[in-house]
Amino acid sequence: MFSIGEKVMYGGTGVCVVEEITSVKFSASQPGKPYYLLRPIYQTGTIQTPADSGKVPIRPVMNRSEAEAVIDAMPGVPAEKNLSALRTYYQKQITSFDCMDLIRLAKSIRAKKVEAEKRQKRIGSTDEKYLRRAEELLFGELAVALEIPRDDVPAFIENRLGSL
Repeated sequence: MFSIGEKVMYGGTGVCVVEEITSVKFSASQPGKPYYLLRPIYQTGTIQTPADSGKVPIRPVMNRSEAEAVIDAMPGVPAEKNLSALRTYYQKQITSFDCMDLIRLAKSIRAKKVEAEKRQKRIGSTDEKYLRRAEELLFGELAVALEIPRDDVPAFIENRLGSL
């Protein structure tokens, strides 16, 4: 179980803070089920979710050394070349909630964007949507782990990879 004040990655919502841990009873004869009250860092509102639900993945936010290791691994993550089943591939990568999958997705779409720009074209709205979403999830977690503003993450990555 997570603790109050702990930062977690909650599914597609991204980084949240555990605000409360409550018990919800569904009948008088049964014990209450533990629930988290989560406050998303980069969105408004709150989320109440069962502490033991397997429906939406929830995990601790990576720490600084893990974030730096993820950044250091970025150059070695290959971009996918064949994106024929676009939506299926993109959705699979986004919903894995794994940093390396998000990096692979972002690199693949960015490579596609470079190729399109060479032909004086633009990538499609689906590509743009998934690129934005992958970067929101990845940069949000990295920002929290590195204790920097989310908008500073791209420059941090560039500086770190440039110094290796």
